[in-house]
Amino acid sequence: MKIYLDILLITNGIMTMIYLEALEKITHRKAQSLRFFAACCLGGLSSLLIAAGGTTYFSAVMITLAKAASIILILLTAFSYKSFWEFLRYTVLYLVICAVFLGVTLVIWQISDSKIIYMRNYTIYFDISVFKLVIASIAGYGLISLYEIICRKSFDKDVKYEAVFTLGNYEVKIPAISDSGNRLCDTFSGMPVVVFYCNEMYYHFNLDHSGYENMSGFRLIPYNTINGDGLIHVTAKGEVRIIDDNENEKLLKCYVGIVPSEKNESKAVFHPSLLI
Repeated sequence: MKIYLDILLITNGIMTMIYLEALEKITHRKAQSLRFFAACCLGGLSSLLIAAGGTTYFSAVMITLAKAASIILILLTAFSYKSFWEFLRYTVLYLVICAVFLGVTLVIWQISDSKIIYMRNYTIYFDISVFKLVIASIAGYGLISLYEIICRKSFDKDVKYEAVFTLGNYEVKIPAISDSGNRLCDTFSGMPVVVFYCNEMYYHFNLDHSGYENMSGFRLIPYNTINGDGLIHVTAKGEVRIIDDNENEKLLKCYVGIVPSEKNESKAVFHPSLLI
């Protein structure tokens, strides 16, 4: 089989994109666009391992180590991490996603006796044209979008929620709204942000005093709503729990954004996928 370099790089770049998209869905975290693109490019470049010779034990070990290093580099490029254990969790999840995809591909390869699929040195090559590759990418993106739409529709809009913010001995419980329109993510970490419209929290953390936010563990990031745009105070401190009207409770993996409430009507807004 002839291996065309452009198809090899583009195919594996797209597969890396699919892996990272799946990882984002599982962890409810959004990678920054530039970091995401760079990670996909690294994934494409790592496919060059397909040309390495693995006929000896030493060369096989070196190829395995090189592949492991490429995965580590991809994950370090795509996301930032608070601790080694968080990085280890993302690595395990990424490897599971890769294993599932490769397993399905291997089964299809064996059953169909396809001449299109070629696997070597942990790398897959699809012997197809660029046009078919683009069509397949569009179809893949469509399936991911369909999955997201189904997830949104699966939530009962009649369910009433409460959000509980806890930081040490300080706790606030206010009504919460599940809104797929809240796609706000922290600029630096990519973590989703649950927005608390609450005067009590706003003044408790002295966020009305300019410059004080940095001292209290907050930072300002831009955000926009249907009413306009502005800056919101965001922090990684504390924890957020969502409780529905059946007393089911979910601890969210998120950041907290705080803005003053309108007409003293406090509420929290979170993306429904955080409950998955």
